[in-house]
Parts: sequence; C-alpha cells; structure tokens
Amino acid sequence: MQAVSAHNDDYAASTSAGAKVWPKRILLAAGVSLLLSSQLIVQSSLLEFSIGEMLESTALYFFDILLVAGMMVSAVTLVDTRWPVSGFARNAALPVAVVASVLTGMAIEMVFHYGAGPYPPENYLLGESVRWIAMGGAVTLIYETIRRHHRLKERLQQAELRHTIVDNEMIATRLKIIEAQIEPHFLFNTLATVKRLYRTEPVDGARMMDRLAEYLEAALPQMRDGLPTLTSERQQARAYLDIMKVRLGSRLEFAIDSSDPLPSPPFPAMTIVTLIENAIKHGLNPLPDGGRVEIEVFETADTIAVEVRDNGVGLQAGAGTSGTGIGLANIRSRLAALYGDHATLVLRQNEPQGLIARVEVSKRVAQDVAAQLTAGVVAPARRLSQSAAALTEAESWTA
Repeated sequence: MQAVSAHNDDYAASTSAGAKVWPKRILLAAGVSLLLSSQLIVQSSLLEFSIGEMLESTALYFFDILLVAGMMVSAVTLVDTRWPVSGFARNAALPVAVVASVLTGMAIEMVFHYGAGPYPPENYLLGESVRWIAMGGAVTLIYETIRRHHRLKERLQQAELRHTIVDNEMIATRLKIIEAQIEPHFLFNTLATVKRLYRTEPVDGARMMDRLAEYLEAALPQMRDGLPTLTSERQQARAYLDIMKVRLGSRLEFAIDSSDPLPSPPFPAMTIVTLIENAIKHGLNPLPDGGRVEIEVFETADTIAVEVRDNGVGLQAGAGTSGTGIGLANIRSRLAALYGDHATLVLRQNEPQGLIARVEVSKRVAQDVAAQLTAGVVAPARRLSQSAAALTEAESWTA
C-alpha cells in the first residue's frame, strides 16, 4: 500500500509539474526552430532571392521545424507525466514517443504542403524522418541523462537527510540515557540519608527533605526543557549544595559567584551539579575534615565559562580522581553532542591543593543550539561524527 501511495504521489506531482513545464518547453522549441530556420536567410541572400521569397521560405521552414519539435516536446512531456520514475515502461515509452511524434509531424507537414499529392520521393521522406528521429533521440538522451543525474542527486540528499535525522535521534536518546545516570543514585542516597536522619535526628531529616524538595523544584523543569540557562543551572547547584551541607555538616563549605550575565546564556543540563558531585565525592570525602567548594562564572565576548574549585585531594591516578570517572565522561559526551569542538572540559590542579574543573562554551554556538532545540530542529550534521565518537568513548568508560 505504501508503494502504491508513493507512486500515486509521484504521478500527481509529475502531472502538476508537466502542466507547468510544457509551455516553457514549447517556447524553447520555438527558439531553437527560429535559430535553425534563420539559416535560410543566409542561403536566400546568396541565391539572390527577393525579400518576400526569403521571408516566406524562412517562415515555412520555421513552422515545419516547430511542428515536429513541438510534437516531440509534447510527447516527451506526456511520458514525463505518465511515467515519472525511471523504469522499463519509461525507457520503452521515450523512443516510441520520439518516433511517433516525428512521423506524426512529418505526416501533418506533407498534408499541409502537398495536400492530396503528389508527395516528394520516398527516399527524401525517409531521410528527413531518420534525420529528425536521430536529432530528437539525441536531445532526448541528453535530457534523460541530466534528469536522472538530478533525481539521483535529490535521492542522495534525501537519504543523507534521513540518515542525519536518525543519527541525531540516536544521539538524543543516548544523551537522555547518560543524563538519567546522573539523577537516580543521588536521589537514592539522599532519600536513604533522610530515612536515617528521621530515625536519629528528625529535625535534620525534615530540613533535608525541604532542601530535596527545593532541589527537585529547580531541577525537574530544567531537565524537561533540555537546555536550561546558566541562571537555572546555578540555582540547581545551590539547592544541591544545600542538601549536601545537611548531609556533611561542618565538613562542607561552599561559595557561589553571585554575578550573572544578562541575558543568561543557555548551558547544558546537570553540568555544574555533576562537577560539584565529583568534587565532593572524589575531592572532599577522602579528607577527614572535608573542605570547600567554590563556583565562579567567567564571561568574555565569545565564551561563557564556569569553574568548580575544591581544596580536596586533587588529581590522583588510581584513586578515582584522575578525570576519567562516569560523571566527567557524561559531561564530555553531552558537550561533544551539543557543541562539537565549541565546548571544552578542562581539569587542572588547584593551588595549594585540590582540583579546578572548567567548562567553557561558545556563546554563539550555545544560542544556535538552544534555538534549534526550541524549534525541534535536528543538530547540524557536521557534529554527528564527533558526537557519536564521544558518546561511544563515554559509554566504554561507563560500561
């Protein structure tokens, strides 16, 4: 049924297109006929015909050529309309259309010029017919070759577009899976802590539940939006740190830069929270006294950057703080999928100790991606290979 529907759609489209191109083709045939018939003007002047005889012979020759050419154009247009898709039927119909149109045009010419007879010799008629068929066949072959080239090019473009859409849908799905890895363990840990606090310290348990509600109120709308702003990400980060403050008490101190670019630029979801989680889990938790986390925003004319600094243990290979954990792999994957080469995650040692994680994004590209996501447009194809490679690498880390 789908094949029949597609064929009907092609037929309807070709019928409409045929009605539009037929007048243009007739005009083109008239131009060619005028060009070919103009040779009689030169020949007549050389043979010293009068102006009247020259114009008459040129006009008759013009209409003879236009008649045959017009018949061929109409026949080929009819084939285009009836069999728009290349195949056996179209390949058989085109030569039949050329031959039939030439013979019909020649017959009309004979009746117009000679009436009931006598007609020119058969050799002359045969030679003229063969000449017109050869010319019409050559032009039709060139037209068909160009037409197939354009149709093949269109099909390749459509296939590339479909491939791009499918790849983007796959990347979007894999991004959602990666983002989903971030939330559950945090929620489970927080709820487990709330349960424990309600048994031992009900006041702290209630306070932590309030902080969790604030965090979810900030986080859930942004996760549905897909690409929140820097302001909303920072609000979510503050709510997250409030929860961790209840859990860790005096072992955690934090400070958040209060400056905010206006208007607030788009920023990838869960990025700041993930960096904070990484700083606490791998940087501060190994220390008996905990430590401090600071968040600062840096803006230039072209980029927006966020730094998450801690004074924990810093980068230590083999201790889970070497920068290859699941959380950081997820961030790299999202940045690559959304922005390609226009976003970076850089880790470096803090002084005198600890780690600095810096995420930097091109403001222009971030705005473009946000507009595409808002409009439901797929991401540019130029980032697909980078995105897929980054996602594959991240999934190998998380396996």
